[in-house]
Amino acid sequence: RLARVRSEMGKQEPKNSRFTQQQLPAWRPTLTPAAVSGMLFAVAVVFIPLGAVCLGASNSVDEVRVRYDDDPACFQGFFPTAAEADRRRSDAGAGTTCVLTLTPRRTLKAPVYVYYEMTDVLQNHRRFVKSRSDDQLAGRQHGDFATACEPKAHVVNETDGTKRAVNPCGLMAWSTFNDTYAFEVDGVNVPVNSTGLAWRSDVREKFADYTPANVNDDAATRGGRAIGPSVSRDERFIVWMRTAALPKFRKLWGRIERDVPAGSTVRVKVRNAWNAYAFGGSKSLVLSTTSFLGGKNAFLGAAYLAVGLLCAAFSAVFLYFHFKPPRRVGDMSELSWQKVSGVSARVNSPSYD
Repeated sequence: RLARVRSEMGKQEPKNSRFTQQQLPAWRPTLTPAAVSGMLFAVAVVFIPLGAVCLGASNSVDEVRVRYDDDPACFQGFFPTAAEADRRRSDAGAGTTCVLTLTPRRTLKAPVYVYYEMTDVLQNHRRFVKSRSDDQLAGRQHGDFATACEPKAHVVNETDGTKRAVNPCGLMAWSTFNDTYAFEVDGVNVPVNSTGLAWRSDVREKFADYTPANVNDDAATRGGRAIGPSVSRDERFIVWMRTAALPKFRKLWGRIERDVPAGSTVRVKVRNAWNAYAFGGSKSLVLSTTSFLGGKNAFLGAAYLAVGLLCAAFSAVFLYFHFKPPRRVGDMSELSWQKVSGVSARVNSPSYD
């Protein structure tokens, strides 16, 4: 029986090789102050120039931003009655039209991207995110659209009381951003390109080329507009349907294919229709150029610079400890149990008193 047990144990033993017995040659670096200082200095040499390049690219982006929802010309008349206008807490709103005037300090080189910026809009709220049907948007006519899209899966016909399926359905599609902008530069109308705004993968794979039905095209609501001519060709709608992760976000609305000279007068006719007053949100219009890193964002460059400077500082600290006070590597007398009353004892002659 003992022989059988030994035989079974022998079968479970790993193969007697250098790999399985962990006898392969390995590099075991000794992290001396000089070595650590050198590694930190190498990181600083890479990160500091990289941060300077990223920060310079961000600073090269020209941007003009103006908030318009709190402009008296844009707000006055948004609500049908004075009582609702005073409390600014109504889900209804007829919308208004106003004109903004912008003057860029530097020339905005084409293409000039037009964004709308929103704050306190929780697109990542669970109920909002789940109220959509990706199968329906992609043209796959299977699945329970009504369950996925509640509470905006159907609309009731006021004439006969029948229910009609909404396509595309859900809260996200129902509340599509419906503000519009028309531009003039020094009195000349400037067209805004609405193609090439969404991710190509979204246009090709996630949104099908079909005609919407029974969508929220009533401008006197918090959001919503006619979608078309088809779902996949309305790229502003596709951009809206890509959920923002944070309550403050920008979404691309269009692209101006000409330069906007410095000091020119840019007049923007705004159709203020999307109701952000009901929850204390805000809306802004942004005109921006881009760099090879994208839009204006100083965080990446500042982060690289901060890490690089910290590594340089710690490199200097470790270099100091390398030269002053120097200590022999592997000095056994520096171990705590080798010291008696603060004085190093000999390694081979420990004291037991």
